[in-house]
Amino acid sequence: MSMVVCQNFKSLSSWYHVSSFGRGGIQIMGGSKTNEEKGRCASCGNEAETRCTGCRNVFYCGRECQKKGWSDHKDTCRPFAVNKKKDIGRLLVASRDLSVDDVILCEAPLVMGPKQMTEPVCLGCYKPVTCKYRCSRCSWPMCGPLCEAQPDHEPECQVTSAAGVNMEAEMANAGSPLHLYEVVTVLRCLVIASRDSKKWRASTERLNTRYLKAVGSPQYHHNHEYVVNVLREKFLLHQYPGVDASDAAIHTALGLLQVNSIPTKTRYGEVQAIYPMSSLLSHSCIPNTKMQWENGRLTVRASDPIKRGDPITAIFTDILWGTRARQDHIQQTRLLVCNCKRCQDPTELNTYFSALKCRRCGGTVLPEKPLDPASPWVCRECSHQMTTEEVIGTNLALGAAVEVALTKPSISSLEALQKEWVQRVHPNHYHLHAVKHSLLQLYGRSKEKADEADRDEAHWIEIDKKEKVCKEFLTVCSRLDPSTSHTIPFVGLTFYEYHKTILQNAQRHFSQAKLTTQQLKKRMLLSKALLRKALDIFKNEPEDTPEGQLCITCEEEIIRIGKWMLAVGLV
Repeated sequence: MSMVVCQNFKSLSSWYHVSSFGRGGIQIMGGSKTNEEKGRCASCGNEAETRCTGCRNVFYCGRECQKKGWSDHKDTCRPFAVNKKKDIGRLLVASRDLSVDDVILCEAPLVMGPKQMTEPVCLGCYKPVTCKYRCSRCSWPMCGPLCEAQPDHEPECQVTSAAGVNMEAEMANAGSPLHLYEVVTVLRCLVIASRDSKKWRASTERLNTRYLKAVGSPQYHHNHEYVVNVLREKFLLHQYPGVDASDAAIHTALGLLQVNSIPTKTRYGEVQAIYPMSSLLSHSCIPNTKMQWENGRLTVRASDPIKRGDPITAIFTDILWGTRARQDHIQQTRLLVCNCKRCQDPTELNTYFSALKCRRCGGTVLPEKPLDPASPWVCRECSHQMTTEEVIGTNLALGAAVEVALTKPSISSLEALQKEWVQRVHPNHYHLHAVKHSLLQLYGRSKEKADEADRDEAHWIEIDKKEKVCKEFLTVCSRLDPSTSHTIPFVGLTFYEYHKTILQNAQRHFSQAKLTTQQLKKRMLLSKALLRKALDIFKNEPEDTPEGQLCITCEEEIIRIGKWMLAVGLV
């Protein structure tokens, strides 16, 4: 499938923004603003402009009418139903056809806390901390007085204080990783359950508990040592009034978190949380939803059209990993095997994201049965086979080489790595995909702010390489994540870097009289279109994050290009 990236500039005069980043690649086209819809109030029949936020299907003219009509509407409001499937457990399915951006769920968590393995974070806002400020009551590291008063922090604060634990001393002796953070979210589950056991049971009894079958596994032993024993022996949780701190209760809470927690991206970082309904989302490496955390609630929207009766899915592994890596991760973390279309496809949606090169003929080597970890890998050209051990060894060696190269990346070192490994793996291999993302940022950077006269031929060679790598990177991402919902920092940054190549080449070629004024205008509009796409991707990111800052940069760059076009008479 070829990439649609405006190589034909003829129709660029009518292109104003990048409106879709779909399964066919990058598409740039025009658009228009539509009028707000109106309808008849479902209660009184008068004209109304406000839709029900739950289903978006009916209108109300005010809160009173909505309350009055709720008894009739509540059974048809939810766009999902809870089903049960063998070997999976309970899951959510669409109760009607859903369109892109339809709200499926909007709910507060039952419990939220830091991930089991984490660096020191504030237990009020989850921002990384330096441990300079500590809670005045329990000595856990916090941001400041406002955060230590947050309701989220109350359970571990009370338990730690009651047990007389000095967290400053404990953390000083703990070394790295800080296993003490592993107890926090589990402790919160147990304390919250003790405060309203009936509500907790009603909320969690529908959730899946595959973890309970994993007794005796390495993860079970790890949890017993670093969570169960620590909660009972260090934090004396079994002595805390009303809390069930038995081994069984702690392991059950751990199981609920392992199988049902939703990775939640808060303002400052990712945490884990259990939700009444969102925790029933099924896993798929081709998810049909996207999530946004705002004002203490998680909103789940459709990222693709979802047909009535289809499972509502999310992804609980890294979308930019190869199939074997994703399968291993999801089996270890959520105790399930993914059977999605991508996992069953040896080519991973025609990206060849895990493909190797045949040592005999140079052909493409793919797994015969992608879901079978013992399945041989076979060359499509000469049928030569590679064993699973050979494949794992190749991936581990490449992964280690990439990890070393990315610790101190340079164009020369990354290009040398590419040249060496492209003889053994497909150019789109997921480890080389990470290398491309670094290269597309490095190319052209050294003389980016120099005057055009000071940019030598080496710079323009890098700019051409940058454009090529941006296209390749976006093509792969558009097939793996058409909505960009799960690759925001990577794809948004790539669109930003891509605009630089169009902009610089356009200005250079115009100064050399190689472009007409109309051709220059088309390229400048394309550069602005790429920036607007990056802007659209980053629009919901907080300003004090790298993505939020890049969003501001995109806005400033669009204004700067507009002023330049005005100055040279293009508008």
